[in-house]
Amino acid sequence: MRAKSSSLCQLRRQSEPRHARVAVACVVGALLTIAPAEAAGHHIRHRDGESCRNMLHAFLPVSGRDAALVVDGQSGQVLYARNAAAERHPASLTKMMTLYLLFDALKAHRISLATPITISRHAAAQLKVNLNLSPGMTMSVETAIKAIIVKSANDVAVAVAEAVGGTEGHFAQLMTAKARAIGMRNTFYHNASGLPDVLQVTTADDLALLARRLAYDFPQYYPYFATPSFSYHGMTYYTHDNLLYRFKGTDGIKTGFTNASGFNLVSSVVRDGAHVIGVVMGGNTALQRDNEMVRLLAATFVRVHADPSLVEHGVIPWKSPPAESVSPPPAAVALPGPPAPVIALAAPTFNALLAKSGEIDEDMAESYVGDASGPEEQPNCVPRRSSRRV
Repeated sequence: MRAKSSSLCQLRRQSEPRHARVAVACVVGALLTIAPAEAAGHHIRHRDGESCRNMLHAFLPVSGRDAALVVDGQSGQVLYARNAAAERHPASLTKMMTLYLLFDALKAHRISLATPITISRHAAAQLKVNLNLSPGMTMSVETAIKAIIVKSANDVAVAVAEAVGGTEGHFAQLMTAKARAIGMRNTFYHNASGLPDVLQVTTADDLALLARRLAYDFPQYYPYFATPSFSYHGMTYYTHDNLLYRFKGTDGIKTGFTNASGFNLVSSVVRDGAHVIGVVMGGNTALQRDNEMVRLLAATFVRVHADPSLVEHGVIPWKSPPAESVSPPPAAVALPGPPAPVIALAAPTFNALLAKSGEIDEDMAESYVGDASGPEEQPNCVPRRSSRRV
């Protein structure tokens, strides 16, 4: 084990700076030579051994909520799996299915992007994260899509559920039925938002499948998942999906958090005709989750570069001209203005906050970063703020 790990960590690329070579060597060694169950008892050794040990320590699974999966987006072929079939809570990844049913209604012309959605008392009563909407207010379907993707607004998700399914309860039944119809065998929905519910469960396997179906069933709407921000009633809201800025080729799709789930993320990346989908669940902090996703995706593309036959290469439908006329798809561009200060709160302090405050809303949770560190392909330039008045 040590000899093999050492040889991997001594990989050299003359065109890269020394610290970049160390990061690539460590992520490849960690992914390809250390099984998750063994990892805690082994260190990769090389002449930068201390840096490598510290880097690996940040990525080791530390909780029963942990799961990870990387698949070829075009074929569904599994490229990496860790607890992929284990039951987990989706949190706001639930909204991926909420949007799937909304896109289905759009595709069938039952509604349009301009259709107004009315906020009911039930929708307005949803806990944070929300837009603080009042009963009787309306917004267009297109604005609702952006509010769900960018803000992860629970009140808007419920309003969409009522518009499409009549009641949130009936919509949840439709969500579970659709999950079975597309092959998600271990997912059960009881609400449209992902707010805490012990009966609302899924797996990394099912979420990767749902991400693939969102992309390939609705290429005309999928680009909304790359929306960096949107404005509504004088406020501008910013995405929590930091990989849009950190990892080259990322085009969405969704973050999620509850106390029970930990920090979840599903990511989609397209490079040179290859489409890869990653799922990370149960992170202790948003930063740790993001770093783990970067580690898995970076190591995957190293493998794909070495052996292109690992994944299919072809035309990516949502990268081509849209089949239907919709509003111009949003581009993942740098956010305006200087970044807001990052609130650096170590993981133990965050855990103490959870114990003291009970359920933490997603906005608050995503605003905190732990002390985990790891490789970044690009600087993390996303402001750690969720909204600002314009």
